[in-house]
Amino acid sequence: MQTFFREFLQLLFPQVFERVDWTRPPEFLSTNLYRLAPRARGKRWQSVDLLVKVYFRDGKARIVLIHIEIQAQPDPLFPLRMFVYYYHIFDDYDYADVVSLAVLADSDPNWRPASFERSVAGCNLQFEFPIVKLLDLEETELEQSDNPFALVVLAHLRALKTRGKPDLLMQEKIAVIRAMQDRGYTSEQVIALYKVVDYMITLSPEQEKLVKQVVRKFQEGREWPLTSLEEIAIEEGARKGVQQGIQQGIQQGIQQGIQQGIAEAIIRFLHARFGDAALELAPAIRAIESLEQLSDLNIQAARVSSLEEFAHALNRSVEVQQTPGGGS
Repeated sequence: MQTFFREFLQLLFPQVFERVDWTRPPEFLSTNLYRLAPRARGKRWQSVDLLVKVYFRDGKARIVLIHIEIQAQPDPLFPLRMFVYYYHIFDDYDYADVVSLAVLADSDPNWRPASFERSVAGCNLQFEFPIVKLLDLEETELEQSDNPFALVVLAHLRALKTRGKPDLLMQEKIAVIRAMQDRGYTSEQVIALYKVVDYMITLSPEQEKLVKQVVRKFQEGREWPLTSLEEIAIEEGARKGVQQGIQQGIQQGIQQGIQQGIAEAIIRFLHARFGDAALELAPAIRAIESLEQLSDLNIQAARVSSLEEFAHALNRSVEVQQTPGGGS
């Protein structure tokens, strides 16, 4: 988050971004970016995700508290925690000016807590804080944005859509990595972005391990012949192929299993991105026999901005396959 603090504010809180004097480097007072317990008590409430000292253009020092909390379900204690964070910073830093910001990355479009209120016997308290609901952001605009942090938000939104579908989730991760490559980000920038991605998106231990392997390969500057999703498809396809091989021959079964695994992954991914219309392309995708062409279509499925664009790529693959000597 520290690496892309400026980009984070520019994308999600432009009203705060415009007030910051960026000629004076921000001072990170806390680099803690670990998850907080959902219903933490006592002193643990004083631990914030990120605390940054900046200067506004009016010449006064400002402390900005950026609090990112991922909510699988709406949490009624969230506004209270935001107030507790605010109060402790206000008190610990000698009554400094504090701006508390919250990013709501849950899947409930109706859950939008933005204030904490108490009223007892004429004593009234009202604490309001700016929020950003990631569900409100348009994926098309994020895809076209030059802001590196837009890729993080895009990955998270697509992860919400593919929840419970590990292969599609991995496809989205791969798409983000490839987008970073296409945009010319350095290995250091990629690693910094993925630290935030890992924080925002909860994965299984197996998925976490696989993502780290992919990022490590990118960091080392190596070329990989297969994407992570293709590796998964090959592994699953090989198991199916062995079963088929009992009747048809192991080699033929493995080959078919690999092709089927990649083809079905492409179909599921397109369906998640573009809806039921993508299913019309399923027969043509399954008819592709070349592993090389399927691998290319797998990449195109992550890169294209519309189903029509993918259909053009698919038609080219079909034409190549129909050309004598074109298939493999």
